[in-house]
Amino acid sequence: MVELRPRTEKTIKKTPTTSTTSTTKTRATKKVLQTFVAKDDNVELMIPFPKTEQEKKEYINPKTKRPLTAFQYKVYDLCSQIPRGQVSTYKAISDTLNGGPRAVGQALRINPFCPLPVPCHRVIASDMSIGGFSGGWGDCQFVADKKAKLAKEGCKFNDHYQFVSNIDGKKTIFTDFKV
Repeated sequence: MVELRPRTEKTIKKTPTTSTTSTTKTRATKKVLQTFVAKDDNVELMIPFPKTEQEKKEYINPKTKRPLTAFQYKVYDLCSQIPRGQVSTYKAISDTLNGGPRAVGQALRINPFCPLPVPCHRVIASDMSIGGFSGGWGDCQFVADKKAKLAKEGCKFNDHYQFVSNIDGKKTIFTDFKV
């Protein structure tokens, strides 16, 4: 039989580019300290959007080198309806399209028209946290940039990247999409 040694706690040194999480033995409290600084808070850049059906068919997404699908254009049309200083969720958009939130997220992940006319930074997770299908959750550069863009538009978030309020001070999600 093997004798077990007593459990010890490890002390991990964090570098400035990693998140800092401190917990007690009971895991009762967690505090997230933001360690990333926004590099991209530009919410004014306007990218040309194809207007006619012919232009949409001929448009090649520079991120994927492929044409956009009808579903992607529907997602972009709905996303462009979210007003400045407001947010919506992947689920709210997917419910409007009778699709899935992951499909909406994948369409926004390769959005070639951001930040305007398709402001995908205004779409957050259903649990009201900043994150997305570009690969960022928690303390990372993607989330810091998205938070900075939304803050520039008047939205507020807590230390855990949770949505607190819109520009009007209310914790409401935009769902008034016109299909």
